[in-house]
Amino acid sequence: MEKRLRQKFVLVAMLSVAAALALILVVINVVNYQSVCRMADDRIEAIIQNGGSFPGVSSADGGQADQEEMSDASVVILKELSATYIDRSFDLDKRAADIMDKEAPYDTRYFTVTVDDDGAIVGVDVNHVAATTAQDACTYALQVSVSGAKHGFYGAYRYRVVDADEGSLCVFVNCSRELSNFEAFLGASAAIGVGAWLLVLVLVVIFSRIAVRPIVESYRKQQRFITDASHEIKTPLAVIAAANDVMEIEAGESEWTQSIAAQVTRLKSLTERLVFLARMDEDATQFEKTDLDLSELTEYASEPFCAVAESRGKKLVRDLESGLHVQGDISALSQVVELLLDNATRYASDGGEIELALKKRSRGGVTLQVSNAVDAMPEGDLKRLFDRFYRADTSRNSQTGGSGVGLSVAQAIVEAHGGSIRAQALDAHTICFTVTLP
Repeated sequence: MEKRLRQKFVLVAMLSVAAALALILVVINVVNYQSVCRMADDRIEAIIQNGGSFPGVSSADGGQADQEEMSDASVVILKELSATYIDRSFDLDKRAADIMDKEAPYDTRYFTVTVDDDGAIVGVDVNHVAATTAQDACTYALQVSVSGAKHGFYGAYRYRVVDADEGSLCVFVNCSRELSNFEAFLGASAAIGVGAWLLVLVLVVIFSRIAVRPIVESYRKQQRFITDASHEIKTPLAVIAAANDVMEIEAGESEWTQSIAAQVTRLKSLTERLVFLARMDEDATQFEKTDLDLSELTEYASEPFCAVAESRGKKLVRDLESGLHVQGDISALSQVVELLLDNATRYASDGGEIELALKKRSRGGVTLQVSNAVDAMPEGDLKRLFDRFYRADTSRNSQTGGSGVGLSVAQAIVEAHGGSIRAQALDAHTICFTVTLP
């Protein structure tokens, strides 16, 4: 039990950490990628606004800056150094931004291609890029024009297509360095994220024992109490049953002695089921699994409930496919059938039918279904029906005789056999319990 609890604790904790790390890494890298795209788009916009080249740079001279303009800029900076501290700080920042803009032409590799309305190349400028020839530039532009896209990436180039006087202007900016940095950052962040997750995993595994220890101790005390109390109850019940038998011998059977006998039987059944569940939780119950004919077992176990259902004003209808075999414990699986039918005969609508079906699954295994009409469908999640001591009848009417433990026992047995059990509403007034066994 402690092992399962620790495994669930570690699983939930690590899934939460993984989700948080994944979200952080995705957000950081998406923002980083958008920054790369935005920077390239800003440079493309500057080139488009200047007719195909950076402002202040001539495509004919290969990108040589105006030295006189640079000298004037230096004079302006020297003059502004004599201003007040606040003004000087502001102006220097502005001048630094201007200098960075002036550096952009020398830092940016780009080329432009002009395509007319007929799809023919009418102009190519590859003076600002060394890795791409004019023929390659024409090929890129034609492929982009054919695709119909107005912006995006073509390999390592960020491109944009705009309308021009002669047709369309295609501007390509080389982003290989930025993309390389983005990929390096993506790989590094992913590696760091995985490393952090593994580190947290080690720490969670180490400290999980400490985290679950109070819960485990409390649960063990609860299980010990149930087991001890169940054994202690058996002795008084035996004494009451013996005294009741003596009263019946001496004074004859009466409704009082019958009631005492019924309540003793009910308490005995409850204590046995509680002990069984406690042992199942502690993995102390071992089933002797053999190859058995589930069809015969179900028919034999359900036979007495035909009379039980009739005595309670209901009808049991059986549809059992023959020759179905499973690996399981005979008495345990018989108990599952009995518990489901007992539950159905108690809570089915008066005069209604209880359907018991056993079928072979197309994907292998078998399904056992018990369905019946109910006056009112239980509210909320039907999984609660398998909780211990849970009863849909909140008033806990003793007329049904149920204790809310039977379905818990059935679930424990089915899961111990590697199967599953679930409750579902077929319609507003029909509930169905389905057992699946491999």
